[in-house]
Amino acid sequence: MPLGLGLAVLSALSFGLSGPFAKALIDAGWSAGGAVLVRLGGAAVVLALVLAAVRPGVVAAVRADGLALLLYGVLAMAGVQVAFFNAVRYMPVSVALLLEYLGPIVVIGWVWLVRRQPPSPRTLLGGVVAMLGLTLVVEVWTGVGLRWEGVAWGLLAAACQASYFLVADRAGATTPPLVLAGVGMGVGVMTVALLGLVGLLPVVVDVAAAPVLLGGADIGWPAAAVVLVLVSTVFAYLTGVAAIARIGASRGSLVALLEVVASAVASWLLLAEVPSAMQVAGGVLILAGVVLTRSARPAAVAAV
Repeated sequence: MPLGLGLAVLSALSFGLSGPFAKALIDAGWSAGGAVLVRLGGAAVVLALVLAAVRPGVVAAVRADGLALLLYGVLAMAGVQVAFFNAVRYMPVSVALLLEYLGPIVVIGWVWLVRRQPPSPRTLLGGVVAMLGLTLVVEVWTGVGLRWEGVAWGLLAAACQASYFLVADRAGATTPPLVLAGVGMGVGVMTVALLGLVGLLPVVVDVAAAPVLLGGADIGWPAAAVVLVLVSTVFAYLTGVAAIARIGASRGSLVALLEVVASAVASWLLLAEVPSAMQVAGGVLILAGVVLTRSARPAAVAAV
């Protein structure tokens, strides 16, 4: 396997662990905001050390793309993770992730309506297929099933994920990916901390909470937090950045879809979450629709 493709696969698999490990912490008494704060805060410290060593021109990037970096940190870092981690409070991790991966469809609508760039027939087909898949995932015909709070948070995660594409598309031309990730992490953790301080976002990190259960065993909160920070954030972002440099954003974004599969398998093995057959079918349609839209228009790789 070529190095670039291998790095992209490792990145997607690493990102796929974030949902199960975060949900284990939330089930143990942490708030979604607390899990995000620990994940972003720990990763921001590690990436700050990397940036200090590499010195890829942070000051110049902030001067050139300050607004884009701010939006990236608030929406693409803090927003998408707060929304996703809140979604998993009400629904299985795999279903929440599938809802989040409607983000590319939001991008299509934005580019069409705001930038006046009509999508290609292939892109439109992908959007229709993905929306059909969404109806199967949420099982709209039952009137019950998934809680509306989880669906709302999942769709908000999709909107924030869309901001990842749009902002990265603007800033990526002049800002090194490592700077984008590092500065974005810093802005994201400050955003979550500020929301917690003013009382708009519950930030609870309960180290004396109930057991953190994964695979039927109590692994303890330190182990879960370390995996969340080092594996599913730092390692995942750095391998993703390295992969994009070798295989390009378009191909990298397609490989990133493995995150959904990795998260579903990890949730099954670690949390015993098994989606219904109809939701699996809907997930396949969503992924097929996203593949169609992404293959029609290059985009930056996205992550939870």
